[in-house]
Formats: sequence, C-alpha cells, structure tokens
Amino acid sequence: MRQAVIDAAVRFPDVIWTSALVVALGFWLLVLLGLAGARDFDADAPGLARSSRGVPVAVLASAVIAHAWLLGLAGSVLLDRLRLTGPAEAAARVTLLALSALLALTTTRWCVVTLARLRSARSARSVRTGPRRRDPADGTPYDPGSRPGHGPTAARDLTTARGRTTSRDRNPARGQAPACDRTAARRRSDRAA
Repeated sequence: MRQAVIDAAVRFPDVIWTSALVVALGFWLLVLLGLAGARDFDADAPGLARSSRGVPVAVLASAVIAHAWLLGLAGSVLLDRLRLTGPAEAAARVTLLALSALLALTTTRWCVVTLARLRSARSARSVRTGPRRRDPADGTPYDPGSRPGHGPTAARDLTTARGRTTSRDRNPARGQAPACDRTAARRRSDRAA
C-alpha cells in the first residue's frame, strides 16, 4: 500500500501537487527560521488578501495545496485500482486534476469562512461581556499579564501611585479618583491627625 501511495504521488496529476507542497513546506521552513514572514505575499495579491477575511495569502495557498494533494493522492490510488488504459486513463487523470483543484478551493474557502465567523463571534462576545478579571479594590478591569509602570498608561500609573490625581486620572464612571489615590489621601489625613 505504501508503494502505491508513493507511486501515485510522483505520477500525473499528483506530481503537480507534490511539487507545490514541497515549495510550500520550504516556505514555511523559511518562516520558522525567521527569513520570511507569513504575510509576505499579501502585497502581491491584494484582491485575495482583502477577500481572505484576515487570513494570510500564504496560509490560504498552503491549505489549498495540501487539500489538493490529499484529494489527488486518493484519486490517483483509486484510478490505479481501476486499471484504466489509453485515452480513458488520460481523461480520468486530467479530470482528477481539475476536480482536486476545485474541491481544494471549495473546502479551503469553507474553512476560512467558518473560522472567520467563529473569530467574529468570539470578538463580539468579548466586547459584549468585557474582560473577566476586575480589580478587587474598585472593580475596574485589568490585564493580569501587565506589569505596573510599563506600557501606554505608565505615566498615569506613576502619577496615581504618588498620590496626585488630575481630572483625566479620575474614574469617569464614578466621578472619583482611583482607589490607590483614595487610600493615599486617607493615609495622609491619618498622619496629619
């Protein structure tokens, strides 16, 4: 059985998909080594990049090639078992090439559309529900992976940690200073008393 699969992979029509698969695997090896990027072909095919719903063109091409290779391989093994000869075999192999390409495009498009729907549903759900973790002191959302003093809010965090607040540092939902400022103000008033 293994020899039949190898023979089918190196004969027409699957030899076309085998060659393309070797090129795709070489490209992904370059991506793993950092010598290429997954979005390197997006500029070369802007129409395809726009219609791919955020999936890089290289990923789409690789998926189409892998699907076509598998479909062509299965079809070639089946054609070998039918033992067709002459013009009937040639017509069957050309038909197999066209069918494997068409089915590969269809299944890849279905996968991309399904994944895009799942991703948009998940992002809509996260926007609707918001972050799950909240600061126990005042209930404001936070990212547990972030470190204080880093990132775009570092200046504001440093200001509020020193006990000074401005109107932009106040919690707009409650109209009051963040909890760390209230605690600092309470400590200062306790020391003064």
